[in-house]
Amino acid sequence: MKRYQIRIHETIASVIVQPEYIPLIEDAVRDARGQIIDYIAQDSCFETSHLPLTITRDAPEVVRRMASASERTGVGPMAAVAGAIAQYATECVVNAGAKHVVFENGGDIAMYLEHPIVVGIFTGSQNPYGIGFRVTRTRTMMGLCTSSATVGHSLSYGMTDASIIYSEDCALADASATALGNAVTKNDLSLIESSLDGAVIPGVIGAMVIINDTIGTRGYLPEIVRARIDYSLISKGWEG
Repeated sequence: MKRYQIRIHETIASVIVQPEYIPLIEDAVRDARGQIIDYIAQDSCFETSHLPLTITRDAPEVVRRMASASERTGVGPMAAVAGAIAQYATECVVNAGAKHVVFENGGDIAMYLEHPIVVGIFTGSQNPYGIGFRVTRTRTMMGLCTSSATVGHSLSYGMTDASIIYSEDCALADASATALGNAVTKNDLSLIESSLDGAVIPGVIGAMVIINDTIGTRGYLPEIVRARIDYSLISKGWEG
């Protein structure tokens, strides 16, 4: 099984899956993007709002997932776009028979695992010996999503190097990571603790904040391990 890079407009993703599923995963990304683009054509606020919106009753599946995640976390629906696309594409290939899929979309990961993996945590440091999560939960859709004020293209009102959410709902994980990052506006232990408390809402399994040498966690996270990080493997798309 190999790692593949796919690029479909702004979606630049790194995918681990059996090669015969690549065309299907690309079609799924196009389908998910099409649902979002078509809905934005009806309601341009869906693309620009930083707050939850009421959507139409006939909104497509990916849009509904984004809106639900937005409503539960208090951020705009586009804060869930990378996670929603990642999960939609992963589910499509799993439903077609794929046993092991990792879809990383700008720091937001949807995965359905046949065996454990180690996921590195990127905080902007070029030291290859960092930390990561050893994810052992198999045969279940999982999302591990990261937002950052200091790395990448994510819009954040906070100052975290990484705010990370672990959930079975990747759209929710994506939106929650944004909300957590927004909440931590300074490197203050009491603020970090209260923000983490607020992040563990129903559907969120675990949360982490990293600012410089400060690390805070809540809930259940995969085992934290030392991880050698290959920075060339990180997708650098606009989404996330």
